[in-house]
Amino acid sequence: MKEIMLPYILICWLLVKTGVVKWNLRSGTIMVSVGMFIASMLFIAHRYWSPADLTDSTTVKAPHAVLSPLIGQEVDQVFVTHNQMVKKGEVIYTLRSEDTESQLDSLKAQKVAYEAEILALRTQQDNDKRTLERLIKLNDFAHESERDDVRTSIESADAKIASAYAQIKGIEAQLATAEWENSRREIKAPFDGQLSITNISEGTRTGNMHLYNTNKKFVEMRIPDQSYRGIEIGQFAEFYVDAYPGEIFRGRVHSVTTGTGEAQVSVRQGSQNVRQHVGNNTGSHGRTIVIEFDEPEGYNVPIGATGSGWVSANKPYAVLGFMDIIGAATVRLKAYKAYLSAM
Repeated sequence: MKEIMLPYILICWLLVKTGVVKWNLRSGTIMVSVGMFIASMLFIAHRYWSPADLTDSTTVKAPHAVLSPLIGQEVDQVFVTHNQMVKKGEVIYTLRSEDTESQLDSLKAQKVAYEAEILALRTQQDNDKRTLERLIKLNDFAHESERDDVRTSIESADAKIASAYAQIKGIEAQLATAEWENSRREIKAPFDGQLSITNISEGTRTGNMHLYNTNKKFVEMRIPDQSYRGIEIGQFAEFYVDAYPGEIFRGRVHSVTTGTGEAQVSVRQGSQNVRQHVGNNTGSHGRTIVIEFDEPEGYNVPIGATGSGWVSANKPYAVLGFMDIIGAATVRLKAYKAYLSAM
């Protein structure tokens, strides 16, 4: 913010150097007082109506996908390297599948066994049907109990066949689940994105990887709570990041973070300590807003890059629209200073 006063300081210096104003205690006091008044008014007004991030904590972020469970499966092969860009469907790494393959073989063997049992029951049932036909032809020469026994055997076979089919249906469901799990041993990119540091290797049973969705980058910027009422979705915003010093990117307000970490309540039973409440909330935290932007062609704004930004908030009067100059100038001066930050 102090950079805004540089033109005023330059004007005062020129007035003294050219002799238009004689430098003495009175003139010096007036110049300093006027400068402090202008700086105070500009600072207060722009914090309400063109808020800029003076903490330089504006950060480029992106949603990410967590690939595979953290523990429980052994990594077989890794096909990517650090910070690699990947396309949707590209294999990133594979998991060992001995257990799943053994389960598939066991389920397939059970299915074959039940199919063989059905075939045996069908054969037995056909024989029983022929026997029953012969007993019926014998009429009085065969006991009724014999015919009943054969009928019972035929009906029992039907029940056993139905049970075997039910078992096969259950096995097929388990097979589908096992095959789905086996197909997931190939960890593929769910979207076009970028990996970070490859922190896993072959043989590890702990760890996974994150894939950042580079097509959905956004900027998170801090604003003071006092300007909360003036922020609305769709408002014009600008920001810079140290990765591109001196360059300004434009975007729009996507949303305001309504609940911050200070607003969280513990799920454990019991009341919060007063000193904990005071310690968490004694400072002026503010809140953050999300700025959506379209990455200019030829640029790759890095995820995690920090800088500063400003938002054209609502003004109580249209004549105060010139206050946007303060926010824009503040961010541009910070962008130029970014060159010096590398020293």
